[in-house]
Amino acid sequence: MDQNASFCHVFLSFRGETRNKFTCFLYEALKAEGFTAFMDRTAIRVGDEVDSTIKEGIRNSMSAIIIFSQNYAYSTWCLDELVLILERKKNSRYFIIPIFYEVKIRDIKHQLGNYGLALEKHRARHNDKVDKWKEALAEVGNILGQHVEGLQSTFIQNIVKLFREKLAAKFPECRLPTLEGPSSQGSSSSSMLRPKPSNDKVILYTISVNNGLGANGLVKKLLMSGNVVFEERNCSTESEYMRELEELVGNDRVRFPMVIVNGKDLCGEEEVEGLDDFENKQKLISVLNHLYVSAKTIENLHDVFSRSLTFQSSIQDQWINRRYS
Repeated sequence: MDQNASFCHVFLSFRGETRNKFTCFLYEALKAEGFTAFMDRTAIRVGDEVDSTIKEGIRNSMSAIIIFSQNYAYSTWCLDELVLILERKKNSRYFIIPIFYEVKIRDIKHQLGNYGLALEKHRARHNDKVDKWKEALAEVGNILGQHVEGLQSTFIQNIVKLFREKLAAKFPECRLPTLEGPSSQGSSSSSMLRPKPSNDKVILYTISVNNGLGANGLVKKLLMSGNVVFEERNCSTESEYMRELEELVGNDRVRFPMVIVNGKDLCGEEEVEGLDDFENKQKLISVLNHLYVSAKTIENLHDVFSRSLTFQSSIQDQWINRRYS
């Protein structure tokens, strides 16, 4: 996958030692099934901090497959990736599939063997991060993973199958890529009907309460009816999401719920590129605008009522002052 792509089904986290022995074959297997995977092509990483391309790859993915190997923990980049992946998982449907390549899960969970040695080595330069890395390794050690066993090609096929099942379970609205079977080869109609994976990045920003309008559920239902893959970010639970939204559209343009497509407000003034295959795109825009008008009406009524109460209170105070002065 192009590292500048805006969307991917899965982010692959791995140490370079598995690149040509395992990870590239997994990448190609996922690609052959129609999935979009992010695989860092940089052989030599410079510096201590994860670069913005990797951060975006994690942020714009729906899941992660982490290939743990003997020297995974010796890479501060890998450990930082792991922390970012686990943070990504906290408040979303994001899921993780750990793979243990020639390493035991207890070494990861309890930081034994090379994992313990690596963390001790890192203390000299990254003492402020080591505890967080240890917590991340312990946490991921509790996630059901897969040990590389038997014929590698068969193992990879099983991983792709497992990935497909998890993706379907976590994102039921996701239109999974399909491949033409032998019976359909040479059939132009089956090729035309085969769904193509979309690279559109769709984010639904919500708050926990939408003035009693049931707006969140209505918008999600519309998106799911068109098999649109989207991520919901609840601004009531994560303040960073609110700041993120304000930076995208401006403080005075924030409304809820908001659908952001490829970085632009679906109901904004700028034309949005994307969701071309979504038949209910215009209906969704119409529904959102109606919700915004309804919410504004309720807000205005609330302001009028508040001013009325303030006015009545002021008149009452004046009458009392005249009556008893």
